Amino acid sequence: MTFIIEIGTVRKVQQLTIPLLVVLTILLSGCQSLFFWPSKDLVDSPGHFNFEREIVLFNSMDGIQLHGWYLTAKQTSQIPVPKGTVYFLHGNAQNLSYHISSLYWLTDHGWNVFIIDYRGYGRSQGEPDFKSVIDDATAGYYWLKNNKDSQDNIIVLGQSLGGAIAVGMLGLHQDIDVNGLIIDSTFTSHRKVFRELLGKSWLLWTFQYPLSMGLPDDYAPEKFIAKLSNIPTLLVHSEADRVIDKQHSVDLFNLSQAKKGLWLADGIRHGQIWQEQEWQQKLVCQLEQWPAFKAAERVCSEEQHNLELLSN
Repeated sequence: MTFIIEIGTVRKVQQLTIPLLVVLTILLSGCQSLFFWPSKDLVDSPGHFNFEREIVLFNSMDGIQLHGWYLTAKQTSQIPVPKGTVYFLHGNAQNLSYHISSLYWLTDHGWNVFIIDYRGYGRSQGEPDFKSVIDDATAGYYWLKNNKDSQDNIIVLGQSLGGAIAVGMLGLHQDIDVNGLIIDSTFTSHRKVFRELLGKSWLLWTFQYPLSMGLPDDYAPEKFIAKLSNIPTLLVHSEADRVIDKQHSVDLFNLSQAKKGLWLADGIRHGQIWQEQEWQQKLVCQLEQWPAFKAAERVCSEEQHNLELLSN
C-alpha cells in the first residue's frame, strides 16, 4: 500500500513539474520581455475624446523608427501661450493610443502633451528591452527640443514602467534639461517588483527569488534617483495599488536628493489616478505652482497659494 501511494505521489509531482519546468525555462530565457506588454493596433482615442494630435515619426539612437503624438495646448484669452510641455512616458501595456486618455485633457489647461511609443509598441519598430526603451525616450526628448519652439518648460511624467524609464533617461543623460519630473506608480527595482509579482502566484511563489535573480537590474530607478538632485520631483502613488505597492514610491522619495513632494491617493487602481477629476485638478494646480510643492489635500487652496506668493 505504501509503495502504491509513493508511486502515485511521484506521478502527480511529475505531472506538475514538467509543465512548470517549461514555464520556468521560458521565464529564465526572456525575463525582460515579461515587463513589456505592447499591442500594435491603435484605438481611436482622438475621436473618442475629441482632441487633435500631430503624428510624429523620428529615429531612436540606433536608427529604429519610432512613433509619437504631439498635442498642442488650446489657446484662449486667459491662456494666450502654452505654459509648457508635459513629456509623457507611458506604462508597459498596449500603446500610446490607450495611455493618452490619462493626460490629453491637459491641453485644456494650457499644456502641450508629447507621448511616444517605445520600440515594439504601436507603430514603433523593433523589440523592447530595458536599455533600448530608455534610449527611445531619450530620442523623443531630443526630437521635442529640436523641433518645437519655446520648449523651455518641460515636465517629464512617467507612469509605472514609464517612471522607471524617465529616471533612467535623466540619470544616464545629465545634459537633458527639464524643469521637473513626476513619477507615477513606479517601482524601485525591476528585480524587486518582478519578485513581488511572482509572489502573488501560488504556482510561482516558491521560485520568486531564483527567477528574479536572473533578471538584470542595471537600470533600476533606485540606482539613479539620487543623481537627479537638480530636478524638482513629485512622486504619486495610490494606497490601493495592487500591482506595484506604494512602498516603492515611498522608498524612491526617501532616496531622492531633489526638491520633492509625495502624494498618496486612496482607493484608485494602478495607473488610474489621472482618470479621476479630483486628481486631474490637483495636477493642474501643482503645475501652476511648480516647483513649490504642496500637499495633495491643499494644493488647490487659492487662499493658501496667495498667502505663500505674498510671503515670497
